[in-house]
Amino acid sequence: MVRYTLRQCAYFRAVAEHGGIAQAARALNISQPSVAQALDKLESVTGLRLFERHHARGASLTQQGREFLNHVIRLQEQAEQVAREAAALAAETAGEIRLGCFNTLASFYLAGLVAAHRLAFPRVRVTTCEMHMTELATSVREGTLDLALTYDRGADLSGLALDELTSLRPMVVLPEGHRLARGSSVKLSDLAGEPYVMFDGPGSRGYFEDLLAENGMGPEMAFTSTSLETVRSAVGNGFGFTMLVMCPNNNVSYDGKPLRVLRIRDDVRPLGIVLAARHQQRPNGLVAQFAEQAHAFFAHRAKTALHEA
Repeated sequence: MVRYTLRQCAYFRAVAEHGGIAQAARALNISQPSVAQALDKLESVTGLRLFERHHARGASLTQQGREFLNHVIRLQEQAEQVAREAAALAAETAGEIRLGCFNTLASFYLAGLVAAHRLAFPRVRVTTCEMHMTELATSVREGTLDLALTYDRGADLSGLALDELTSLRPMVVLPEGHRLARGSSVKLSDLAGEPYVMFDGPGSRGYFEDLLAENGMGPEMAFTSTSLETVRSAVGNGFGFTMLVMCPNNNVSYDGKPLRVLRIRDDVRPLGIVLAARHQQRPNGLVAQFAEQAHAFFAHRAKTALHEA
């Protein structure tokens, strides 16, 4: 256990730099006995002999004192850094945010979102992990995550505060040689009777099954995968059409098959992307800042996509 104080170290340094107790006391604007008592206590608890006292000539550092002074200077610098960090934490301009992200969304948004936040708040660390939707909801409820980036359906999100960042309209993906692939949009009824490739991701399967049913469609399930890229590859290889809300910017599957992505002309329900957080009486300032930055990030993405379209 450390038994000396930063104040005693500060008095010791002042005596060392000013050459005596009287000079240090004047510089610090305190009494000489206060300085002398601090030095006696410091030597007692450290077991060091810090000064040679010279009558009428002040005090000079011993070899032990010179070495100890170097440690004291570093200690004071560290203490000042701790004070600055504490002030930043109190002002909520520094700290850590633990962010979870649904697996499917991570490759599209996670790195860009964290990079944008780091640029705006360089003293805030954002630690990330990728999980399934149910794991994300549980982790936020239990407090092991501060926030989760996920869909607004597909898992039990009850009891969580949901902040919608954007909503995504589904798109139809066809092989390039499909009879409808030359257009830029399609009605779902035009695909009646066509085999379907299902993306069996948490939250995604139920969403797409509902959309098909709402439009009076019950297509033959020709291929199913939990991998987004495997689904795209199956479409490229002629297994059927699929619907996705997340599509890479390139229209070629991993195995080199050309694809076409078409807008849906029907009025279909979008899928929301939300930040999920715990309900708190006093909102965490860092979490609020992150949410605000996330809104700006997704708004910029939407504006860029509209401009490119």
